[in-house]
This record gives sequence, structure tokens and C-alpha cells, in this order.
Amino acid sequence: MKLALGTVQFGLNYGVSNKQGQVSKSQVKDILEQALSLGIDTLDCASAYGDSEQVLGALVSQGDFNIVTKIPALADEYTSLVHYFKSSLEKLQQESVYALLLHHSENLITHPYKKQLFQQLQSLKHRKLTQNIGVSLYSPEQLKTIALHYPIDIVQVPVNIFDQRFLAKDIIGLCRKKQIKLHVRSLFIQGLIFIDMPNLPQYFTPFKDKLLAFSQLANYLGCSKLTLALAIVAQDSLDTYDVIEKLVIGVCNVVQLNQIVQAYQQARTLTVTIEELATLKDNRLELINPSYWPNKEQK
Repeated sequence: MKLALGTVQFGLNYGVSNKQGQVSKSQVKDILEQALSLGIDTLDCASAYGDSEQVLGALVSQGDFNIVTKIPALADEYTSLVHYFKSSLEKLQQESVYALLLHHSENLITHPYKKQLFQQLQSLKHRKLTQNIGVSLYSPEQLKTIALHYPIDIVQVPVNIFDQRFLAKDIIGLCRKKQIKLHVRSLFIQGLIFIDMPNLPQYFTPFKDKLLAFSQLANYLGCSKLTLALAIVAQDSLDTYDVIEKLVIGVCNVVQLNQIVQAYQQARTLTVTIEELATLKDNRLELINPSYWPNKEQK
């Protein structure tokens, strides 16, 4: 099972299409229990996700899941990340984690103490407090720079039906050469691809044709939008399959989780060509990078 459960909704009101708000603790408990029963073994969290780490700490027993967490963006004067990691372990009530990532890639690119910070990551790995170390990224250029200088294990990157930059042959080849595993996030672009056209926020009007093309391809293939969204990374036959370790998905309830797992199974055998998927590729950052989007109050 390549699906991993993202937990940002457990600690924040997150997602452009999220009308429910932050997930209640009782719903989180139900989601976690169902995830385990479905074979999902990995949780993705971060100290920046509100109180998600505390919520997980209260509900997840030692060893139930592999946990990925992230060190928050460190200002230039910070010389240590250990305090943040210890805080995460305490909140999660775990003795160690599966992976520890830097949430802000510039901490390994422009930070004045970048080498020391990476050495601390290596030390935590050496002490078996984390099995893997890495970084969360936004662009292939960041990956190229970091992979050149640091022996990282995992990078978390955005990939979806529109944002296919990290699926390029040179990027996949680099990851294979450096033995870097990809954890894919933003598969549903915060739910944007599921918003019906009449309800589309005005900001996305310039991208209406691309969203419509996505819907039309799903109709042509006779599958749901959800299945098509997952097909970009779910199929064994794709050249990227051995490099992509996990697909991080977020849900607000058990029904959504069941729907995604069912769609994932369908996506694995969907008859769709690389060429058809490539027609939906879009490099406009205003569409594929949510940091460009207005917040919920402005949209």
C-alpha cells in the first residue's frame, strides 16, 4: 500500500475545498482505525500543522504507524534543530520516527548554518531516533541543488495531474542514482480538482480550460476524477513506480478515506496512456503552487 495518511486536517482548517473545517478528535480516531485496517502504515505530520502532533500522540500507540514529521522553517540565527525534534517526539509520544524532514528547503540551501543543521539530522539518524532524513521541496531545482550536496533518503514533493515536474526523466533518474525516495503530496491540489465549475473561486478562472480538460478526460476514460488524479502515480507500469515510496493523501472522514482507497485500486489498472496524462501538464505556478493562491477570506 503506497498510500500514506496526511494529517494537516487533524490540526488545522486546511484545503481550498474543505467546508468541514478541522477534523474532530473522534473522527480522527475513526480515520486512524480504518487506515490501519486498510493497510495504510504511514502518517505524515509536522509541527507546523497546528496541534496535529498532539492529536496523534493521544491516539496512536507506539509502533502502530511509521511516522514522518518535519522541523519548522528555521530563521538564520538558529543553529540547532534538536529542540524542535524533541518537542515533536514528546507531542507524538513516540521514541523515534520513520522519517524526519526539514519543512523549509532553504534551510539546506541558503541557511548560514546549513551544514551544521544537516549534521544534526545525520546524528539523529545515527542514534536511531529516525530511520530516514530528508526535506520537503517545491521545485525540481531545489532537489537538484540539495541532492548534489547532501546524502538524503526522502524528499516530499508536490505531484498531481497538472504538476508533473518531478516526474520528468532527469529528476527520476537523479533520485534513482542518489537512492532518494519520493513522498508525493498535493495529489488533489487541496481539493481544487473536485470543485464543480459553478462553484470555482474567481481566482481560478484563468485555469478553467485545464480543469475542464481534466473532467473531460475522466469522462472519456469512464472513471471518476479521483481515480484519474491517482493514476498519475499509482500504476506499476510507470517508470516512476520504484522511486515513489508514498502517496500522501488527506481526508476529513472515514467515507473519504474509503473512497480514496477504492479509487487508488481502480487507478492502478486504469487504461490510460502517458501521452493522455501529459496533455494535462501545466507549469504555471499560479495554478500548481497553492502558496500563490489567495487565502479563504480573499477568494
